[in-house]
Amino acid sequence: MTARIQLSIAERVLDSGLTLLAVHNPRVPTFACAVSLDVRAGDEDPARPGLANLVGECLDEGTRRYTGLELAAAAERLGAAMEGNHRGGVVMCPAAAQKDALGLLREMVLEPVFPGREVRRVQAEVLTEIKAEADDPRAVAARRFRQEVYGAHPLGRPTHGTTKSVAALKPKDLRAFHAAWFRPHGGFVATAGPEEPERALDRLEKAFRGFRGKAPKHTPPPPVELAARGRDAHLPMPREQVHVYLGHLGIRRTHPDYYVLSVMDHVLGTGPGFTSRCSRRLRDELGLCYAVSAGITASAGEEPGTFTAYIGTSPEHRQKAIDGFLAEIRRIRSEPPTAQELQDVKDYLTGSFVFALERNSNLAAYAIRARRFALGFDFLERYPDLVRSVTAEQVREAAERHLHPDRLAVVSAGAT
Repeated sequence: MTARIQLSIAERVLDSGLTLLAVHNPRVPTFACAVSLDVRAGDEDPARPGLANLVGECLDEGTRRYTGLELAAAAERLGAAMEGNHRGGVVMCPAAAQKDALGLLREMVLEPVFPGREVRRVQAEVLTEIKAEADDPRAVAARRFRQEVYGAHPLGRPTHGTTKSVAALKPKDLRAFHAAWFRPHGGFVATAGPEEPERALDRLEKAFRGFRGKAPKHTPPPPVELAARGRDAHLPMPREQVHVYLGHLGIRRTHPDYYVLSVMDHVLGTGPGFTSRCSRRLRDELGLCYAVSAGITASAGEEPGTFTAYIGTSPEHRQKAIDGFLAEIRRIRSEPPTAQELQDVKDYLTGSFVFALERNSNLAAYAIRARRFALGFDFLERYPDLVRSVTAEQVREAAERHLHPDRLAVVSAGAT
């Protein structure tokens, strides 16, 4: 049976341009609130990759009222879990503690002070992570793959930055970035919990009505286009395995083919519960790996994502794995899914999507996504029918439009 869900969501837009959203979830005695401001990849100085990430990592290291330890202790007393990110942050707690937890979230996101000692500690942790990734062939291949696909576009830069760029950052740089881009206009604050939506909106408005600032002026990122031809690069590393990424530029979340391509992804190379074509061929029949995937919709966002296929295999099987991917990509462009393949995917997608919304934090994130991408708050009610309406021929046609086997970037790292 197709799973269906109905949500009561209320919305209020403040004079500052901040949009407040409240999801009514009376079934559980918990509360979640998410802040997602209009901070974009292109807002980061190209010469300082990793700055936005470090800002998010350091939001909870101290505010005007609390040190980092005091903030953590205050959250713990409420039974709350709280974390920041480069666009804001999220808090989860028992519903009875929502007022105080909301106050802590607001202070963490809007009033961080980025104390020098704590920034340097987090900075050292990020640098350690960057060094570890430089020794991980899968991470090395993934980073180079994004560079090949995006070029000079901000999404081609390493999210965590480089050793050189992160080491050069100062607390004043974090404060300047926060002041410039953590603005209300174009941002969202969403809650989910048992409180009636209008009361929840009143609570949000009281908490955030003092959040002011001019609308941020974003510089449009350079255009990114599908490469004219394929590329192939191998990065030798002293490892027994080789990690292979192949793909090209993908789609935005708002693309009209998104739902058809979601079905295509699960036929081709993603989704538990059944065997995709890539898994069946490369893993089960050829025995090349344990993990294999391919898809175009998972990374679709405000900017184009990527069509990405991945496999980890033995170095002597590198070309065999690439040829296997190419064969399945060409096949789905010319051969529609069978009736059984299509039915399996539809049953999985329409039966499982509600499980991603069991937690209030996911409901809050959903409300923001629905508003940011103009999906409509009734999207969850419409989703099963959108999936059920997809035909086998539509899948093949979408694959032909969006998959380009002759224009793939192929990047591997590991044993030669």
